[in-house]
Amino acid sequence: MIHTNHAYLPSNAIFEKNIYRSVMEQARDIILLMSSEGEILYGNQAALDAYQYSHEELKSMCITDLRLPETAVNVHSQMKIAQKRGLLFRTVHVRKNKTTFSVEVSSRKCQFGEKELIISIIRDISQMSHIEEMLKKSEHQYHSTNEELSAAYEELLASEEELRQQFDELLTRDQELQRKNFLLYSLHESVLHLMNHTNSEDILQEILGSATTLAQTSHGFIYRFDEEKNQFYQSHGLGTHACCIGLSFPFDQGIAGKVYQTKGTVVANHYSAYKVTTPPPFSIDFSFKEHGFSFDSVSALLLVPLKSGQEVIGIIGLAHYEIQRNFTKEEIEALGQFANMASLTIANTSLLRSYQDEITERQTTERELRKLQSANQALLNSIPDPLFILNHEGEFVDYKAHQENLFIEPDQFLGKSIFDVFPADIAELTMESIHHALVNKTLQTFEYQLPLDGKIHYYEVRLVPNGSKEVLAMIRDITDRYHIEEQLRYNGMHDSLTDVYNRTYFEEHMKRSAKKYHRSTGLMICDVDGLKLINDTTGHAAGDVVLKHVAMILKGSFGPKDVVARIGGDEFAILLYDQTEKDFETTCCHIRDQLQIYNQENIMFPISVSIGYAISKENPPDMESLFQEADTNMYREKLHQKQSAKSAIVQALVKALEARDYLTEGHGDRLQDLVEDFSKSIGLPERQIADLRLLAHFHDIGKVGIPDNILFKPGRLSEDEWVIMRQHTEIGYRIASSVSDLSPIADWILSHHEHWNGGGYPQGISGENIPLACRILALADTYDAMTNDRPYRKAVAPEEAFIELRKFAGIQFDPVLTTQFINLLSSNPMK
Repeated sequence: MIHTNHAYLPSNAIFEKNIYRSVMEQARDIILLMSSEGEILYGNQAALDAYQYSHEELKSMCITDLRLPETAVNVHSQMKIAQKRGLLFRTVHVRKNKTTFSVEVSSRKCQFGEKELIISIIRDISQMSHIEEMLKKSEHQYHSTNEELSAAYEELLASEEELRQQFDELLTRDQELQRKNFLLYSLHESVLHLMNHTNSEDILQEILGSATTLAQTSHGFIYRFDEEKNQFYQSHGLGTHACCIGLSFPFDQGIAGKVYQTKGTVVANHYSAYKVTTPPPFSIDFSFKEHGFSFDSVSALLLVPLKSGQEVIGIIGLAHYEIQRNFTKEEIEALGQFANMASLTIANTSLLRSYQDEITERQTTERELRKLQSANQALLNSIPDPLFILNHEGEFVDYKAHQENLFIEPDQFLGKSIFDVFPADIAELTMESIHHALVNKTLQTFEYQLPLDGKIHYYEVRLVPNGSKEVLAMIRDITDRYHIEEQLRYNGMHDSLTDVYNRTYFEEHMKRSAKKYHRSTGLMICDVDGLKLINDTTGHAAGDVVLKHVAMILKGSFGPKDVVARIGGDEFAILLYDQTEKDFETTCCHIRDQLQIYNQENIMFPISVSIGYAISKENPPDMESLFQEADTNMYREKLHQKQSAKSAIVQALVKALEARDYLTEGHGDRLQDLVEDFSKSIGLPERQIADLRLLAHFHDIGKVGIPDNILFKPGRLSEDEWVIMRQHTEIGYRIASSVSDLSPIADWILSHHEHWNGGGYPQGISGENIPLACRILALADTYDAMTNDRPYRKAVAPEEAFIELRKFAGIQFDPVLTTQFINLLSSNPMK
């Protein structure tokens, strides 16, 4: 049965009807009916279950009894807002057993006969809050895992290449060691001859030549690091830089010093500007001038480190002398990979010589030969990938694999053809690769995919000749690598914040569009108005939320074939095909309707978007002209609504500050009256008085950008917290400067915390350098704060406030204005 307080309900109350009583009692959400003072008059069965009180207990309580003490102070203002226009907010409620749960509350005024009551519909969102928190953690974990996977992938590629080289060398050694002794002796003599003519200097010269070829230049050099002398010396040089061979210089000079410090590649694509702050080493520069050269003629310079482990042992340097010739991103990446391979080659020079000695020693006896073969077999066994031997007809001859590596039992593939085991297309590809491997005596690689356990798996196959009629096949599951590459490709085309296409993809798509034929090609430009104001006042996180919502609205307004991209910080572009002028107008109306719906539901940050579009029926279209026309149309609209958008954001910020209960009830009105009365008493003109009233209302607008944990902290603020709190004057200045209605008082907002003795902030100005309006506001604001109740203290009498003002006259306040202010209020006690 529904119980109500009949003192508040009329005789013809809605609950007399059984159908309404049933709906209220069976509702899953909590329903509370309250007086305007917050007294609970009725709670449905869901309320009794949630709070664990009886009907009688609940009716004897106030809504503040169900709130945490630290949030109960907000109830009064929330009730007022609910009465005026309704209110939707989130908070925490307390059960009878003192446990808490998160809720979403929707409150508004209802008319029950002659009584105006407040009805609150309350939903338990504990599970939703938990899910949101878990989603945030999952997203963070996803980004961390993605970064770790990318790093692991790079390490895997490097390790894989080194393992492949060692594996290929091992196969060659194993085949040669099976030959007769006289063949082994001949091979040994050949290897000795080769190694005697391949010293480290020859290798470095070859590395430099290959690097210059890769970069398409004829100018390059190699610096070697002398660890004992702690300096670099140039060991090799090509083109212009050949004149500096043999010269040395300190390790921290020039771009080489940057490479040594960062252990990474350094690119100076505009070297004339770069060398102003990082000039070349003195000895190198001097040698250049002696030979009639100059670093002024260098267009671009690239230095890539050669490493042993993590230590820099040398540097490959390459230069362009052609005007405006730069190193491209692809060239930089390729040269970085080449330097890694070159570093491995240098490191392996001594290893190759040790292999030579090892072969010579093992050649003396059959016992050493068997040991070597055993060692080779052990190394083969350590390879985790399955190995198979196939003959020239594609039949499985033998295998080496762990049982978990095999997808079918050995008796199902040994002695059988690949056509009996694999689908026809994979089998044909394998046979073609076997043929090429045997005929050309070269390594063959290919990839294929197969369904396994309901999922598609991707594999890489490497085939190497094993004699004249057999090949050794190594099969690796590259599914994880494939998916990582797919994700990297996706990330390369999409904006990480909004998940629409990025600028790079959009520009490439525009180039392709310029070569295609359509009935019409359309381009729409959308620019988010006032985003910088949101970022400057409430932080980039709030601006990111706005961008995400704009992107969501745009994606929902276009088809799957249309290209929606974020091409700038606050700018989006959309490419459409075969659309008419009417289609574009309809789409623009839809976007604006969606923005209006969003702004009605999200009053904190109203979104305004300027839209411009252009249509071309040329084939192929001139995409640059089309973009320029759409951009011009967008800016034309932006000029019309730029100021109104910023004003709407400022009004939303003011409402947000009021909703956070910072603007104490009545303080703003009293402050405006105080500054007006005082300004009139000292003879200020009406226009300046109007601006002073505006300052009294908006001087603390910048506090909307201060975090709640600092703004509402009950105790003293720490030094770090004071630094953040003091920023509200600068935030307020930026807000006021961007809105024409507030721009006249922007400088006053910046300076309203300056002190007469120069001890204020943010500029530390003093005396009459402080604007008169700020000195008046300081007196009025301090007096009103002392003579009215605050949550943390009671009001004091005017006489006590006068004592405090006189105490700080000449320190915080203008001493002359202080006397005039006290005289005015003393003669008008009601003020």
